[in-house]
Amino acid sequence: MILLWLALAAAAAGAALHAGLALFTPVPRRALRVLMYHRVAEGGAGDRATVTAAALERQIGWLRARGHALVSLRDVVRHAREGAPLPDRAVLLTFDDGTADAYEVLLPVLRRLGAPAALFVVPGFAGTERPYDGATRRFASAAELRALAEAGVGIGLHTFEHVDLSSVPPEQAAADVARCARWLDEAGVPWEPALAYPYGAYPRKDAAARRALLEALRGAGVAVAFRIGNRVNALPLARRLEVQRTEVRGDEGLVAFGWKVWKGRRRAFA
Repeated sequence: MILLWLALAAAAAGAALHAGLALFTPVPRRALRVLMYHRVAEGGAGDRATVTAAALERQIGWLRARGHALVSLRDVVRHAREGAPLPDRAVLLTFDDGTADAYEVLLPVLRRLGAPAALFVVPGFAGTERPYDGATRRFASAAELRALAEAGVGIGLHTFEHVDLSSVPPEQAAADVARCARWLDEAGVPWEPALAYPYGAYPRKDAAARRALLEALRGAGVAVAFRIGNRVNALPLARRLEVQRTEVRGDEGLVAFGWKVWKGRRRAFA
């Protein structure tokens, strides 16, 4: 019983220390916050991967009311390539996959609010309907992607068929970038040399494999790439092919959203 009590006390102390360290770790004064979304629904209740249009509007209003500046994907690419300055409290809204709700629901919200955003698309899925993430989903067509780009939504890459880049050779990753670029060019969809890693996956723990992949992507023309990491990125960006994004969940409220914008993680001990 005493041993169990000691173990529980040690665990609690460790959690408290971790929470304290996270809470008091300074947030960079000049920083880029990259928020990661997936789908947007017109009504109903959100879930982990789906925010409602109303919730997204509240979040954008919250950001602006607190002095955050929404930037475009092109702004971030120019910062990565040319050193173009970004605002001190820059925020990039990113949406993954390119499902049809990006055109049907997200685009009207962005137009109404005059807000920039980035959409990372899977060209091999465009214009199709298929089982995806637990449901049958329609993916935006080439015409819808063109309309999104013409409205100012930055189109980036999410691999041609949502491939886990931690499991493929570097040359295959480079070929995939070229395939995406070719499809988008032939479809007349303007795009930016930016990539979001599907599943947030790349060989983070294998230094040699990571260097090889990043070099291949750089050689393929990728200027900036986004992982998951739930951290705020200090400016200027030092690791341009490993920019961290923070997941925004549709089943969390505005308080959790505010914490994530500040620190990246929802809880100090997460």
